Amino acid sequence: MSQLKPVIVLVLLVLCVCTAASAPLLIKINKGVASTALYTAPLSAGRPLVLDLSAPAITTPCSSGTTTTVTLSASTTNGANPLSPVSFAATATCAAAPSHYGRMSGAAGVAGLGRSSASFPAQVASTQKVANSFALCLPSDGRTGFSGNGVGAAIFGGGPFYLAPPADREAITTLLSDPVPLRQPFSGYPGYFVTATGGIAIDGSVAAAGPLVVGLSTTVTYTQLRADVYSRFIATFDRSLGQTAKVAAVAPFELCYNSSKLGSSLLGYSVPQVDVLLEGGTNLTVFGGNSMAQVNANTACFAFLKSSGSTTGPPVLIGGFQLENRLVAIHNAKQQLSFTGYLPARGFSCSNFNFTRAG
Repeated sequence: MSQLKPVIVLVLLVLCVCTAASAPLLIKINKGVASTALYTAPLSAGRPLVLDLSAPAITTPCSSGTTTTVTLSASTTNGANPLSPVSFAATATCAAAPSHYGRMSGAAGVAGLGRSSASFPAQVASTQKVANSFALCLPSDGRTGFSGNGVGAAIFGGGPFYLAPPADREAITTLLSDPVPLRQPFSGYPGYFVTATGGIAIDGSVAAAGPLVVGLSTTVTYTQLRADVYSRFIATFDRSLGQTAKVAAVAPFELCYNSSKLGSSLLGYSVPQVDVLLEGGTNLTVFGGNSMAQVNANTACFAFLKSSGSTTGPPVLIGGFQLENRLVAIHNAKQQLSFTGYLPARGFSCSNFNFTRAG
């Protein structure tokens, strides 16, 4: 019997190591060039997959049946650094890239982040034995936005989440807003929606009355508003900012300004703030750093567009530019959304994650 003890101990040690390996996964996020502005992650043998909050599955170009198996790679993390590399098999749907992706900049497919059992977060949760939750920190490219170098980070399976420097900075996850309930107003649609019960305000004045369904998108570059919502919204901003710095419009934007005449701070250009007044009393506030796109050296434009789509979608679809440089956390099991404020206001950005391997 004594001869069996080392074997039993060894088995127990192996089991302990396997259990400890169930840690959140870290991925690097890269922002594409301004003409496409897609956010990708090097998940497929180092090749990028487009991150899409509205897609229900992992997809890859292939012709052998309707599904295939792909090997995806990431790193475990303690929330502050990568720890160890992880590879795992995932089921992918064979599909050509939808037209709304435009040029995919060499991407090998799509990492669908939507609400579905076949999505990337769901498959990570299943294979890695972690929570079906994720947090995105989308980067600015430092050209159209105020701060960043085009590299951000995401964690799948739980927090905490730290940005450097310094090393002892509190976890960014402690700055998350109170949870907002995720709603599903469109049957069978895998995207993420919340309700703006109070509508949208500009510098405290209601520009569009609620309730409004608000969707989130990582493949739409700038926030899009349904025509009737857009007209009131854009007129309110125009009146609020005034005509002093206004210049000729630069497509696709309607309101553009001489940026040298706009004051600036850590919040970006000093322009009227936009508040999306969400269910439960939480506000998603957009300051100049997320509302004004720098289109050339002297011109910045109000980066909200009129939707050209059908009237069956959400009245407001928040685009990637307005989500940049804030942590956005989605907990699928609890059906909740949380987010931080604009991080450059605290002196750092989503490009501050430390990708140096710990230890």
